[in-house]
Amino acid sequence: MQIKIDEVIELGEVLLPHFLLDFEQAITTIYTDVTRLNFLKKQLLNNKSIYVHTQQLGYYERLTVEETFRFYNDLYNGKQSTAQLITEFGFEQQRKTRVSELSMTQRQVLSFIQPYLDEKKLLVFIEPFQNLQQNERKILMHILTQLKQVHRNILILSNNLEHLISVGDEIFRLDEDGLHPLDVKEEQADTAPIETTQLKIEKIPTKKNDKIILFNPPEIDYIESVEGEVYIYVAGEGYLCAWTLNELEKRLIHFGFFRCHRSYIVNLQKVREIISWTRNSYSLVLQGAAKSEVPLSRNKLSELKEIVGI
Repeated sequence: MQIKIDEVIELGEVLLPHFLLDFEQAITTIYTDVTRLNFLKKQLLNNKSIYVHTQQLGYYERLTVEETFRFYNDLYNGKQSTAQLITEFGFEQQRKTRVSELSMTQRQVLSFIQPYLDEKKLLVFIEPFQNLQQNERKILMHILTQLKQVHRNILILSNNLEHLISVGDEIFRLDEDGLHPLDVKEEQADTAPIETTQLKIEKIPTKKNDKIILFNPPEIDYIESVEGEVYIYVAGEGYLCAWTLNELEKRLIHFGFFRCHRSYIVNLQKVREIISWTRNSYSLVLQGAAKSEVPLSRNKLSELKEIVGI
């Protein structure tokens, strides 16, 4: 299946480039900024062969959860029973609860019943993981896996790269020059040993609003590399760093930092949970009010378990 996206130009600036979407993967994901995401959404909404799911939820608050599932199951002539659907979506405990009494994120999960049952050629999800808690994200990952198993074409749009890494399959970056595949494959084991000489590092230099900010290593939550730029995250806020991930890995390994993914280094002292989304997809949840998550590569899991003794 192929989708054509038309170019959008305003005041001589390319806001959305022309490109073709050719769906060879079960789940295709696009990482882009909010402006391009909105222009892309408008074009996709005009295509009647596509189901576009957004944060504008469609449900009836006076109905119970069970009545809602039954209504949409009958509407779409679903192949599963209502009871099976309720179980798939994790609503067994809330089946008699009115939709108006559910939390906003529970209602967000409930809204996925429509694309789940719809049989259009392409399902488009825009920021599907936004605002979801861990348990609800697991449910959505399960739903996407079920759709993938029955060979549905799925497109996920987001400006959050971490969410897309968790989903798996192929990731593209959309900018003014077009659509580019992102290299986020599982990293190979590095045959070159990391130097074990003790390094005396007290400060990590970063830049924010033309100011140089120095951080002690224990202050750092995690480090991320996006399109060649490295960001140090402290208390949920990112600070640009001139050092490469490889340089930071060598300098910070003695402070308890771990290269958990090709694009991420995490402070193990800040890790609270290890989450398994699918058999090949993992995340690390950090302590703190923000409960930040960073992806964990499959071939790094055993190494991490050995380090922390589990």
